[in-house]
Amino acid sequence: MEAICQWRALPSESKGLEQHAEYCPQCQRKLQEWVDHMLEEEISAYPEVPVPDTFTDEVMSKLFEAAPARMARKHSSLTRRQRGWDIVKKTGIVVAGLTALVVTGTVVSPTFANYVNSLFQIEKDADNGMKNAVDKGFVQKLEKKVTDQGITFEAKEVMADSMRIAVIYDLYDQSGKQISKNDHFLDADLIDSTGKNWLEEEGPSWGAYGKYFIAEQPLNTIFESVEATPNQLTLKLELTEIAGKSGKWSLEIPIDMKKAKEATKTVVFQDTAFHSPLGMEIELEKIEFSPSATRVMLETTLAKSAYIEVEREREEVTLEGEKTKITEKYNDPILSGDDIAFEITNEKGDVVAAWDKTLLDEGISKEKNVLTLSGMVGKSLGDYGMKWWHTFGPIHGEQKLKLQLQKIYETKRASSKFDLAPTELSKKAATFKDESDSTFMFSSFSLESGSGDKPGMAVLTVEGTLGKGVVEASSWSVKDENGQSYPARLKTNSTRDKDGRVHVKGKLEILRMEKQPKNLSVTYKEYAVEHDVNWEVPIEIK
Repeated sequence: MEAICQWRALPSESKGLEQHAEYCPQCQRKLQEWVDHMLEEEISAYPEVPVPDTFTDEVMSKLFEAAPARMARKHSSLTRRQRGWDIVKKTGIVVAGLTALVVTGTVVSPTFANYVNSLFQIEKDADNGMKNAVDKGFVQKLEKKVTDQGITFEAKEVMADSMRIAVIYDLYDQSGKQISKNDHFLDADLIDSTGKNWLEEEGPSWGAYGKYFIAEQPLNTIFESVEATPNQLTLKLELTEIAGKSGKWSLEIPIDMKKAKEATKTVVFQDTAFHSPLGMEIELEKIEFSPSATRVMLETTLAKSAYIEVEREREEVTLEGEKTKITEKYNDPILSGDDIAFEITNEKGDVVAAWDKTLLDEGISKEKNVLTLSGMVGKSLGDYGMKWWHTFGPIHGEQKLKLQLQKIYETKRASSKFDLAPTELSKKAATFKDESDSTFMFSSFSLESGSGDKPGMAVLTVEGTLGKGVVEASSWSVKDENGQSYPARLKTNSTRDKDGRVHVKGKLEILRMEKQPKNLSVTYKEYAVEHDVNWEVPIEIK
């Protein structure tokens, strides 16, 4: 907790001015001119003058008006940033003196961070939730770094609210050269005040983030409610190998969650459920609104009729190397709290968030404002029940909303098989119609060679019109004339016609097929059918 408390105790205006000057070339020039003059005089010679509470906001507003329209750094901006930071470091006492002159006391402005050019705002990979968290004061600049084996691991900024924690970090060698994007592995612990590690079973996602890296840990996959979130957490980030060098790079980031919890609003629903004749009950439990995200919590209960028996064949290898095929039977649900579509609208009727079936082609999906890192998570509640979290970007400035359930998607099993002769496709396309009333046309076959560790593959050109209500066909596979099976994936662009029928156009990639076979047998196992519904729930945010 020490680092957070120290940062909160500093005058927020001083920190904001430092961070603004770090990136703004115009302010750097003005600051340098002011420093050149002020170093010749005694700061104490200037009397302390009381100012209105709105002084900081007005000053920073002027700074933004004067700042360049685009603050995102390009190739040449590293020099600009370094110059700005050098000025700030060399004149820290002067900046502190400036703050002392214009600020009465040490009152912290909770929204001061909305004037700071945080990396969570200016990097192109930032989502709107991160940007809003900056505006609301939930981002802190860090000065934490550790060096081992000539490599430095530096945590630059942290964003934390009740939905997620994210850290922007950098890795570089003694010369300042950044380490390759994929040349390290990050591990993490999230420890509460009792010493419990909440990341024993899962860890953060991490990867490239503009010029830097980001580690992001959703909290809504760990804590089922804001109230269940501990007030104090410490995020420990650790690396044991970077760029082929073994070592130990470990940083601890204390996080005070109390402010984040207080900033989260919760709307709880009682006995608010939709009963589908397909065999699924959907109960809306609550919606949580935080600075960086919005979480919709649902419970689904399936009837026995919403399951079908499925056979699956798998291959086992004995210790002696013998292969045996085993057929298993299991019950598979045809409905899911994941495979639904709903919208959240404001009083004007504008859609502020929308969920649609996972992995539905973007040409027909109506998703809006969904957070991809923690967009959904499900938890089993027994044989027939599931709890679901659907997570969106922040919804703020609204008092009355409406959730409207629009579609439920049903998964059906397919048994169609399309037999093709690849050499004939260049002469005449092969067209098939299956049991779902969907039509597929295969018009060409080609081979794409692999490179390095990436194997080659075959590609079939595909066009099709799906049956009425069908939105996708999935789980594709291919066999050659020798019975050899190959996994396949359908990549298409989907559109709807005026009657609502879905049209697909793209390719079927047959993985690891590196030579042209005489014959192909193409199948898919499942297709999804949409069912329109109309269920509305009013939402009032107090």
